[in-house]
Amino acid sequence: MPTTKTAAEKLQEAINSDPFLAGNDVNLDLSGFPHLQTLADAPAEEFAPIDTRGMGIGSSALKRFLTAPDREAVQELRDPEALKKFDEQHGSGTVVHASGIPFKVTERGGKWHSQGKVNGQLHRFTADSRDALYPKIMGAVNQNVIKELTRSQELAVIRLCQAGRENEGIALYLEGRIGEDRGSRYGSAAELTSDVALLDVMNECASFTWFHSRPDVQDSPEFQSFADAYLAERPVTHQLLDAAHDAFRREQKQQYRHELLKPEPETAPTARQIDELDDASVDRLMVDTKKQFVREVRAGTR
Repeated sequence: MPTTKTAAEKLQEAINSDPFLAGNDVNLDLSGFPHLQTLADAPAEEFAPIDTRGMGIGSSALKRFLTAPDREAVQELRDPEALKKFDEQHGSGTVVHASGIPFKVTERGGKWHSQGKVNGQLHRFTADSRDALYPKIMGAVNQNVIKELTRSQELAVIRLCQAGRENEGIALYLEGRIGEDRGSRYGSAAELTSDVALLDVMNECASFTWFHSRPDVQDSPEFQSFADAYLAERPVTHQLLDAAHDAFRREQKQQYRHELLKPEPETAPTARQIDELDDASVDRLMVDTKKQFVREVRAGTR
């Protein structure tokens, strides 16, 4: 008499007969699918990850989106719908300015995020609250922004230069403009002075300390124009400014000497004076006039 199978037994038999449900290693017959045989026989390590090195238009934006999907990355995809959905999920954020430098601030997932560039360097910060985010932004700005000297700092530098302590004046000037935090990041003085980002500050420092250490120098628009041409965009140093001032003084002396030796222009006699001349004086005036005319023609002034 045949044995009647229970419902549970029938279900287990169905599972065992289906290789996709059984979970056991089953040899499938792929003879009718040669293209699948190649894939089935290939070892797992031969399957490489998706190549994201695309060189086509938009590929850089896509790679950035895959690696760091922030709002700027989504914006670079030039897909208005994707950007709209991103803003709906994360918020478009606001822009705050720290010492004139813009930082993008957003809130998502209970965290506050900011992003901005200071002197070309990108800074990203995250905090639990908006108030906790701002000190991080200001810290980055204060470490990198070039400051202006206060009047008391300027006076302290001037006094050092006037006392013949130019090196101390230069150090105090740079400390006030650059700040101790940023200055401490350089391994040596040569590394600091070679930073292209600080070239303008170094030039201003050299000009300021040189001028206040030279009591014999009188500043003027003429000297400033002459010095700019003499320096020819070279980094400013005290030595170059010394040479520029010496050359300027030599040129001034030559111009003054030329003015002193310049002959006084002869004034032509008036009609009344000519009428009062005797015949001999008139003849001499005629001869002298002709001679002067010839000299001017030879000199190219006529």
